[in-house]
Amino acid sequence: MQTAIAAAKSQRGLPYSWGGGNSRGPSYGIPPDTAIFGFDCSGLTEYAYAQAGIAIGGTSREQYWRFRHSTVAASDLQPGDLVFWGSDSSYTSIYHVALYIGGGQVVHAPQSGDVVRTTSMWYGKDYFGAVRPTG
Repeated sequence: MQTAIAAAKSQRGLPYSWGGGNSRGPSYGIPPDTAIFGFDCSGLTEYAYAQAGIAIGGTSREQYWRFRHSTVAASDLQPGDLVFWGSDSSYTSIYHVALYIGGGQVVHAPQSGDVVRTTSMWYGKDYFGAVRPTG
């Protein structure tokens, strides 16, 4: 997990790019971010885990679904867990993923106009849950 965390942290400061990034690294996004080279949230996590040799999928929904049998309670988060936010109780509502790095912190690509950054973990009404990817 430390390899994935280090890979995600190494991308801090890169722009958010909708549809940007994959297992090979940052890329140009899709409209409206076709001119922005960077990552969206799931592109960043896909890249980070690829550096650790673990394929997790390319969208936040796919990442949750692939590891849905390895869910983690919010009180049991460990560095390397993927944390998700969605608009309702179905995994198809997931719209954001971040990489938990410990100490109440995540690395993520937040939104258009922002950059990959480390922030405090948050929950709120849209917190969907967490999974622990395994190789």
